[in-house]
Amino acid sequence: MFNLRMSMISNPRIAWWCLVLCVLGAKANAVEPPKPKAGPLGMKFVTLPKGTTYLGWDGKPGSAKKTEIKEDFEIAVHTVTQGQWQQVMGKNPSQLSRTGSGRDRVKNIADEELKKFPVECVSWDDCQEFIKKLNEQEKGKGYVYRLPSVAEWEYACRGGASTEEECSFLFYFEKPTNDISSKQANFDGNLPYGSGEKGPRVGMLTKVGSYPPNKLGLYDMHGNVWQWTDSLWRPKELHRLNRGGSYGGDGYSCRAAFTHFNEPFYRSVYCGFRIARVPSTSVEK
Repeated sequence: MFNLRMSMISNPRIAWWCLVLCVLGAKANAVEPPKPKAGPLGMKFVTLPKGTTYLGWDGKPGSAKKTEIKEDFEIAVHTVTQGQWQQVMGKNPSQLSRTGSGRDRVKNIADEELKKFPVECVSWDDCQEFIKKLNEQEKGKGYVYRLPSVAEWEYACRGGASTEEECSFLFYFEKPTNDISSKQANFDGNLPYGSGEKGPRVGMLTKVGSYPPNKLGLYDMHGNVWQWTDSLWRPKELHRLNRGGSYGGDGYSCRAAFTHFNEPFYRSVYCGFRIARVPSTSVEK
């Protein structure tokens, strides 16, 4: 080691090559997000494997529960956009759109950017109609599209974490953390969580993918719009669960395990959705 250090000092070329090798080694050790798969309407999907995970951690010891994800599934990198909804449904229900009640708030936003805003003011029932039409259009192409279950959504939010230790955080970006600032996600920046610093309060939607993703490359798992899931709040009740928080809420409601629920016909400017898909062969079994 001493001789190597002396050689580096006396020979700049050796020092340069050592630096190059160190950089290449660091890149080799870096964990790259999985390459997303192409989907319809310009969508991209990331695969998550079946297996065991721990869900529900809210900062209290014992709150994480061992949970089995029973099948492989893929989940969309982004929430469904206004442009994608328009392509399938032929109309745009969003308030923050060219024809919506909030059109004055987005009048200075370019058309192409606005198409990439999350669709909102869609109920759970509306989402089912969108998914039905999408499946009709994609019939025979190998996949069936649906909403994720709440367990699948949280598993994806946590970056596919499988150990109790990995699942014992509140927020998931490139690395998990218990602090969040509105510099990391679109929510009310006056109300961060943990040691997160106060940040900007945008006060409206932003186009999908405007904030850092988690380690799987999934964007806006915290903030921007609440996301419908396919899971019921309670058995034999109609209410469906939402996850993720929104631009109108605080950092607390953006936690990975924080649950919100609404009737399936409920519509809000704060609520959109993200879709999942599975191979059609798994549905046919």
